[in-house]
Order: sequence, then structure tokens, then C-alpha cells
Amino acid sequence: MTEVKDTGVLICGHGSRESAALREFSDLVGELEMRLPQFRVASGFLEFAAPDIMEGLERLRLAGCRQIRVIPGTLFTGGHTQRDIPAILQTFSGRFPGIQLRYGRAFDIHPDMVRAACARVRQTLKEAPQRAARENTALVIMGRGARDPEVSVSMQSITQRIQAELNLSCVSVAYAGLVKPSLAEAVEELVRGPHEYVAVLPYLLFTGELVKRIYHEVDAAAIRYPEKHFLKCPYLNNHPSVIDGFIAQIMETGQSGTVMHG
Repeated sequence: MTEVKDTGVLICGHGSRESAALREFSDLVGELEMRLPQFRVASGFLEFAAPDIMEGLERLRLAGCRQIRVIPGTLFTGGHTQRDIPAILQTFSGRFPGIQLRYGRAFDIHPDMVRAACARVRQTLKEAPQRAARENTALVIMGRGARDPEVSVSMQSITQRIQAELNLSCVSVAYAGLVKPSLAEAVEELVRGPHEYVAVLPYLLFTGELVKRIYHEVDAAAIRYPEKHFLKCPYLNNHPSVIDGFIAQIMETGQSGTVMHG
């Protein structure tokens, strides 16, 4: 008898016009599908790409799922996680009240994401010329930037946890937009110090224009301050700890996720 998987998992992505970002998201979903054979796993995007979230839900419904765990694939709580995705879920639930939707939460301050960030920095220092020493390295953690003060509080907490784990000379946070300091402002402050190396970590899941802009600014800073060594850390992407974090959220959502009603 063929096994019937009646529980589905939908990973919600923001969407991107860049094919590389969509491939990375697809790779993440594929990893989850392999690690979680007990579930049917699908994905959907808010904008810019197909399938959309409603189409992803419909795919799971047609596959026979009576329960669906919906995971926002975003690092921080914001408008998309609090308004846009729930509105779609409520519409779907109103059409199909016999299917239970449990909605998970964004990662915010999540230990697996912190572990992934630390691993990316360690990798960068190890591969740097003359293997950059931690006591001579300052790290800038680059966030997307949001007007919600809770996001800034979360970023500061993440920064403190990374510093506690890595014990670098200095760890600071900067933002790509909306709030201060910018990367240029953070670098200007750091180059006055004794640090030989300045590493920059985009605290972002996937590639895109923002990652490219951050790396371009790092290259510009390296030209402006030739006496310092600038290092570009990989963004989080599909590091094993990121996959672990998604799995943890999926399991938690099955126990304590918000049940959505139409």
C-alpha cells in the first residue's frame, strides 16, 4: 500500500527577479524535502516569481494534505510575516475550512542562524591571506534595515551573540538602508582602530542586488583604506545550520503554530 502523506509544509519566499536567488531558494526547499520525507514539501512566493503562495497551498491540497505547516522564509518579523502572508492564508482557509493551516514565525534571534553566521565568518578568516587572527579582526554584520525597532533590537542581540562566540577584536552592526549606521559609516569608525582586518558579513539568506551592493561597497572601502585588509564573508545561504533552523521551525510550528481561520 502506498503511504499517504497528509501533512504538508509550505516554505514562503519573498521572491526575486534574479534567477540565482530563486535557484538558492529552490535548493533550500530541496534540502528540506530530502531531510523530511515524512512531509510533502512545497514552496510559494509573495511576488516576482512563481508559484505564488496560494498556488503552493493548492498543490499541497491536491496532493491530499489535510494539515499544512506554513513557514515564512524570512529572517525577521515584519510586514510580510505579520500582514501579507496571513491574509493569503486566511483566504485559503476560508475556501477550504477542512484543511488545518498552522502558521510559523520568522527566525528573528535564532541560534541556528547565529551558528551559520559564525561559520561563514570562520570560513572567511581561515581562507584569508595569512589567516586573519581574531584579535586583529573587526567584523561588520550587515542587515537589510527596517523601520521596525524590534528588528534593530534583534540585530543587536545577534551581534552580541556572534561576538561572544567568535571573540573578535570588535563586532558592529550596519544596515543597507532605512536605518543607521550605513556600511560606510561603520567602516569609517573601524579604520581608526588597530584592526588589521575588517570583515563584512551580509546577514541575508540569499543573493540579490543587495548582496552585490554590499560587496561593491566593501571593494570601494578597500580602495579608500589601502592600509586595511577587507574581507567579504559569504551570506548565510544554504549552510547546514540554516537548514537545521528551518527544520526546527517546521517542527515547532506543528506544536505551537498559529491556527489560521478564514
